[in-house]
Amino acid sequence: MAINIKRLMYRIRYKAKDIDEVLYSDYDVMEALNECLRYLNQDKAMKNSDFLEKIQHYVQEEMNAEVIAWNEEHPDKEPKPLYDFPTTGAELPEDLISLVDIIRTKDCYHMSPIPAVEQINPYQTGQYKVVNGRIYTNTDFDLLYRAEIPQLKFSELSDPEAVIELPETFSELLAKVTVMILLQNPETDVLMREVSRVTDNLIPGRRYNNVKVRMPFKV
Repeated sequence: MAINIKRLMYRIRYKAKDIDEVLYSDYDVMEALNECLRYLNQDKAMKNSDFLEKIQHYVQEEMNAEVIAWNEEHPDKEPKPLYDFPTTGAELPEDLISLVDIIRTKDCYHMSPIPAVEQINPYQTGQYKVVNGRIYTNTDFDLLYRAEIPQLKFSELSDPEAVIELPETFSELLAKVTVMILLQNPETDVLMREVSRVTDNLIPGRRYNNVKVRMPFKV
């Protein structure tokens, strides 16, 4: 379940004792809430958790088919280049915070990174490299990553259906830290500690908590 933005704005104003909207404009509240979301993204990036992970599929033939179709529909515009994973790579997702895993599509093999200065081996389909926001490899693959929670746009404040893609349990955290920013404007490390303290109770501290890990000394 997502968090409705209008209800969250009301909760923030209630906690800030500004129900009449006299002390803070909508823009002030939005900017404080976006600052809170940035702290939450930073904290989430540092946690080894599978919370809000996403997967994006990279299939070169399908992606090139989409490029060809777009070029045909827009003959008046500069044509987009076709994808060639080994030489020109493919763009990483815009909402990426950090990579989790790269998996070869054909057999779910977990691929290994190589230094950015090295060339992709044309005979090796189990490696990849990331350079300047692009990923290079010579096989189709699935990219598992931690996704950024997008910041609010001003137009969303008046949309009764607009939401933040977070569980409802996070609404109290967002409201509390946003009010801290509005009322006190504390130091960054204070806010980060508060966000981290609360999210530790909401987000699993490590990945797949119910999985029994095999000890390294077991044969």
